[in-house]
Amino acid sequence: MFFIVVLSVFMGVTTYVFVRGWQAFPPNLCIRIIYSLIFVLSFASFFARMYYGDKIPERISVLLSAVGFTWLVAVIYLSLYAFSIDLIRLANHLFHFYPDFIKSNYQVVKLSLAILGAVLVSITLVYGNFKFNNPKVSKLDITLDKPLQNKEIKIVLASDIHLNSYINRENLEQYVAMINGQNPDLVLLAGDIVDRNIEPLVKEHMSEVLSSIHSKYGVYAITGNHEFYGGDKEKIYDYIKSAGITFLRDSTVLAADSSLYIIGRDDRINSKRAPLSDLVKGLNKGISKILLDHQPINLEEARQNGIDLQLSGHTHNGQFWPGNLIVSWIFELPYGYKKMGNTHYYVSSGIGLWGPKYRIGTESEILLLNLKY
Repeated sequence: MFFIVVLSVFMGVTTYVFVRGWQAFPPNLCIRIIYSLIFVLSFASFFARMYYGDKIPERISVLLSAVGFTWLVAVIYLSLYAFSIDLIRLANHLFHFYPDFIKSNYQVVKLSLAILGAVLVSITLVYGNFKFNNPKVSKLDITLDKPLQNKEIKIVLASDIHLNSYINRENLEQYVAMINGQNPDLVLLAGDIVDRNIEPLVKEHMSEVLSSIHSKYGVYAITGNHEFYGGDKEKIYDYIKSAGITFLRDSTVLAADSSLYIIGRDDRINSKRAPLSDLVKGLNKGISKILLDHQPINLEEARQNGIDLQLSGHTHNGQFWPGNLIVSWIFELPYGYKKMGNTHYYVSSGIGLWGPKYRIGTESEILLLNLKY
């Protein structure tokens, strides 16, 4: 039912944008045929990419991704633009404030507004792609509340890389260089390392890049929801572990010279994942606990189980506006830092993303966390 509703809304928005664009053009058959072909081919590119994924040749998959995902974002912004124009038209219908030059040149005004909308959306997309391709290092200092061991550790958190044929080895090399550039003591990967399919990673030998992550106390990772989507999650886990990364699936390790517990939960898409209370049972209460849980849902659970710090991802902070408004409505903490009782929380917006390579009103980031405990 959810899929049907989303698809229906999506088709409705697409149709609305197409009709408004059609009405803006002069009644020239050649122009309208070209417009229709561009629209239909872009529309088809998106659904072909979604259906076939990385099962088709890489060059075709990358092309479909670039065209289809760009079209998706463009349609969203064009619909908002067209809706704003229609609200003004409705207001004019009620209050009749259009000047004479609009009334006497209505077709020209419509075409001019359509061109302006296309230009504004294009500029927005260029900006959003620049933001994606230039991720930032967010910095945060946290001092835990329990009796301190007088220790300090530099942690790098990266989440939601979404490796595939679209976010490829070149992107991963950039991310690993950013991580290593912080000279971390500990690296934590908070899920959705792989988008769905392991084949592009194997083909591009991405494990070589993953294995080049340097840290004093190692690299630890957890699952995200996307590791479950491809149907070969065990192969994904084995491949990532082959790069020297420790995968925590409902398991706990004593790390950093036995001074920190790292608790890694399986993603909540696994309905049979272990309760957090089972994972903390029997742990030394005097040792600080870091929880990796991909989806920041039911934050109170970490506080109730004595977790000192929870690190999550998943939300992408909505990825592009107005998505950040939507995730703010869904999640108690969609992005950034929060403290509840003695438990600290940070939700990353992610270094990669799903689908469109655009960050509009959000950031691609890794977190450099200076932790005192």
